[in-house]
Amino acid sequence: MGKSTELQSMTTLQYLALIHQVSYTNVCREVGLTPQQFNDWVKKRRPVPQERIQGIADYFKVDANRLIDDNHYLLDLTSETKVDLQIIFLNQLLEEEGENADTEAYSEKLAALQLEKKKQALITRFTTIMNQKDEQKHRISEAFLNHIEQGNLKILEQLLEEQELGS
Repeated sequence: MGKSTELQSMTTLQYLALIHQVSYTNVCREVGLTPQQFNDWVKKRRPVPQERIQGIADYFKVDANRLIDDNHYLLDLTSETKVDLQIIFLNQLLEEEGENADTEAYSEKLAALQLEKKKQALITRFTTIMNQKDEQKHRISEAFLNHIEQGNLKILEQLLEEQELGS
């Protein structure tokens, strides 16, 4: 795996099929694909033609940009994308089920997913910083983590207050 945020070489398309509980064969049948085309795209043997990607996006009711990269290859599923797709899926369920939906349970799950989304964004930001070859940033990051782990939050709270006043 190239990035620590990639999830077992699964693409966003595969994950959408998983959370919608539909087989790849069923997706192919519904959008007019052959299983071989689907397999070639998932294994990144060839890019997904624009007209095909739009049909798949419409089927799952997502933006086509969530499925492919700039070269039209399927995107790998990341932790952040996984949470985003779960949020989209739950919102779709709420819309489809309307009054029959268990809105309290869905709302709780959506709130948990929003929190997870923030957490994943912070992890991604921190990972990006740590992947830079900047010793000063590494030392500052380590000092920051040490302060948090040891419960020395006063200086960090002061920095936070200064940032909020400056905003």
